[in-house]
Amino acid sequence: MTGNPPLDTIYTAEEAAERLRLTNRGVIKLGRQYGLCSRRGRDYLFSEADILELWQVMREPAKSPKPASVKAAPTLDLKDIAWRFGPSCSVDRRQMDVLRALAGSRRPLTHKQISGAGPRTIDTFLSAGLAVEVGRDEQGDKRVSITEKGREQIAIVDRWIKLRLKHGKGPGGWGRHLKEKT
Repeated sequence: MTGNPPLDTIYTAEEAAERLRLTNRGVIKLGRQYGLCSRRGRDYLFSEADILELWQVMREPAKSPKPASVKAAPTLDLKDIAWRFGPSCSVDRRQMDVLRALAGSRRPLTHKQISGAGPRTIDTFLSAGLAVEVGRDEQGDKRVSITEKGREQIAIVDRWIKLRLKHGKGPGGWGRHLKEKT
């Protein structure tokens, strides 16, 4: 005897197909493709080992773990992209114009002396600490001056406008005072 293992059960293509739940043609095609069958004339024969190997060939490979669907965003310094958004200040564009008018005046002003200002704007500035009341005029209107906090708001907007201009963008509606200078 040579070193060959003993021959186990032999199956026809029909029997092998039944065990693997395939068609006759499918089991023959796989057997021929992977060299896991024997042929005698027109008949294909399969050993138990052939059927087990065919089963292994048909097995799905293990799925590798899916990569995370949410990728971590690159860390950005917000200072680098702050110019793309509005300035982080506590006033809107119209109020900024009123603050600039207060900053440009050497004397206290009333709401009637500032274009675009009303009594509520002045009250808002007083409650936010952006202006301070220094008296009243003959009609009883509050006369106000800008505070350091109000000047800080102007400085924030001015820095933001500079960043926008540096990146080739306009002041985004916050630079009405720039038009007056030209």
